[in-house]
Amino acid sequence: MKNKKEKSCETHLPGNQGYEPLSPRRASGNAPVLVEIICERVHCVLYDYAINTVDMIVDVFGDLVDIETVIRQGNRRNAQRYLDLCSRAGQMLPVPTILINGKVAFTSVPHPNELEASIKKILIRKGFLQNSRHADAQAE
Repeated sequence: MKNKKEKSCETHLPGNQGYEPLSPRRASGNAPVLVEIICERVHCVLYDYAINTVDMIVDVFGDLVDIETVIRQGNRRNAQRYLDLCSRAGQMLPVPTILINGKVAFTSVPHPNELEASIKKILIRKGFLQNSRHADAQAE
């Protein structure tokens, strides 16, 4: 940074058009699907990209999906959660990793369609959604 007074979220566009940085997510614990996003630190490019992708898809499912960010360079709680997830997976998990209900689903940011299909499959299996192929056949 040229000037120590500059903030990392400021743009250098005319009129200093800024953006709202994405804040960490905390799951409510009430949804049948939990999507966890492992990131290195808040506001890195991969963090924003992963959260934007997950947010976009979670909007499709509403309250059926919770989001939790696990920030490796965050607080003690985040660091411990990261180590617990790595232990459960049997390996050190890369950044970004997206887990669904505690299981590694993606070790990079997936295409939104892939993420949506993965979540939908779990919701169908748990009985929260109907299989669209099955529902379409019954409607005919």
